[in-house]
This record gives sequence, C-alpha cells and structure tokens, in this order.
Amino acid sequence: MSMQMRPETMERIVSEFHTVFRNKGITPPEMGPETVLDGSLGLESLDFAELVMRLEQVFGTDPFAQETIPEVRTLSDLCVLYQAA
Repeated sequence: MSMQMRPETMERIVSEFHTVFRNKGITPPEMGPETVLDGSLGLESLDFAELVMRLEQVFGTDPFAQETIPEVRTLSDLCVLYQAA
C-alpha cells in the first residue's frame, strides 16, 4: 500500500487492539507499524472480528465489506486501509 500511515490513525487502532487484548485477559504487547497481525499476537479469528467491529464504530466504515478483501499483513497495512476507506 503506497499511502503514508498517519500516527493518529495508528494510535486509535492500537487503542482498540488493547481493548480486545484486555477483554481476552491478555497483557497487550508493544505494537508498531511492522507488527504482523497473526496468531502470534495471541488473538483468534473471533478476536480479530471483534476488533473489526470496534474499528467500524471508531472510523464509521468497514473496509473489509468490499467485494475484494484487502490484504492486511501488518499494523501499518491496517492503518493505511482505514485511512483510505
């Protein structure tokens, strides 16, 4: 993705990640732009679904509701996706 990630977008997304971690009883890890969003974080698919619902409330959009599901591998990818939506 070629768009530049804005720090305020990352802060809002990381805040929602931290809420999901706390709801699951997990101490939130340090997260940065290159954090890979996969099972190594300790989250399962339902946790990621909760995150997407929370982000839809925060940003007012669900970029995953498109016909073509965007590829998101890192926190930076996710931030840019929500900025572009």
